[in-house]
Amino acid sequence: MYPSKALPYVFFGLQGFSMLGSRMTSIAIGLKLFHETGQSTPLLLLALFNELPLLFLGGWIGIAADRWKRKTAIIAGDTGQAVCTLLLVICLMNIHSTLWPVYGIAAVQGLFVALQSTATSAMIPLMVRDEELDRMNAMKELLFPLAGVIAPSLTGLLYEPYGISIILAADLLTFLVGTGVVAFLPLPEIKHEEGPLEEVRIWNDAIQGFRFLWKNKPLLYLLLYFGWWNFILNGPLELAIPFFLQRTGSSDALTLLLGAMNAGALAGAAAAVWWGHFRYKIRFIFTGSILTSLMFVLLGTSTQVIMLGAAVFLLMLPLAMTGALFYSILQRKMPLSLQGRVFAAYGQLCAVTAPLSFLITGPLADQWLERLLPGTKLSPWLTWIIDSENGAWIGFIFVVSGILLLLGAMWTLSSRQVRRLDSDIDDL
Repeated sequence: MYPSKALPYVFFGLQGFSMLGSRMTSIAIGLKLFHETGQSTPLLLLALFNELPLLFLGGWIGIAADRWKRKTAIIAGDTGQAVCTLLLVICLMNIHSTLWPVYGIAAVQGLFVALQSTATSAMIPLMVRDEELDRMNAMKELLFPLAGVIAPSLTGLLYEPYGISIILAADLLTFLVGTGVVAFLPLPEIKHEEGPLEEVRIWNDAIQGFRFLWKNKPLLYLLLYFGWWNFILNGPLELAIPFFLQRTGSSDALTLLLGAMNAGALAGAAAAVWWGHFRYKIRFIFTGSILTSLMFVLLGTSTQVIMLGAAVFLLMLPLAMTGALFYSILQRKMPLSLQGRVFAAYGQLCAVTAPLSFLITGPLADQWLERLLPGTKLSPWLTWIIDSENGAWIGFIFVVSGILLLLGAMWTLSSRQVRRLDSDIDDL
């Protein structure tokens, strides 16, 4: 028996309201770090440390999401994030000679982010029927860009005159309202086995997600592609703020372009919510990947604000939809009692690829390209990119990222087993 149809919309509405404050704080932290250091690497290191807990503790995070009440896991994740955000802002307001305390807090925050995200993904199949999974996953994906469209404007309005403190206050207010109401919602749960788990069984349970994926090779291949997708997107997209600032030299243009970036993801997610159910999920996933690949190339070679805005809008357009359809495929293919661990296994893969992306992209943008390429004879098309204008090195990274993403999509789509996932999904 499924709960009322209104419950998922109320739940995601509250999650989105809480996320609005979090996005405002995230943007303000990014601006402060870049202004204090003048480099892109600290931004990427912050995101890197945020991913590390999932890499090392993903199996146990999955067990918590499966063994605890999922509402408890969601509230615990939200609360932990709010506390860490408070500590993070306090540290940033008192920066002296080292950023290591900031990175340490970001790592602890990443633990709560992973718990909340895993539990939320595992909650969705309990709230809706199979034919509604695409819409609800798209609704989940909608929250981040929706908050992102609003957050840059509010952050720009408040950051300059009042500083980061007022943005932190807004973040805490949205957390109290959003998470406080969720605590009283009648969210569905699954029955759990009672009694303490033995240590051997805990270790065995921690790897169940990987075992399931190994037995289901088409899902494994698709998951590996999304790991590659995660590797290509994370580092370069974290360079959006410095790239837009360097290429346009205007904070107003930065706000506009960040709005276009999030509006693209918002439009894609909204279209997926409106569409509801996708019969040919694999086709949509790879068509969207190809569009994103081409727009990366256009973004890296563009110099005008209008072209930059159009490119980043279309780049982001398919992302929420492809992510939602990927989660729908996983949810249809695995038992409810195992979903937390499978999502955590996927999260661990992303926690490997995302840090690699951050570790490579930051130094590549700030140091390596400037040292390696100037003394090299470049082809005409490469010279056109490098010599375009400010932000040329980041633009070059965008072009290469688009090519690599396209190659990964073509390689994965060459597998007949992956292409058959659309026809096989109803066989279980």
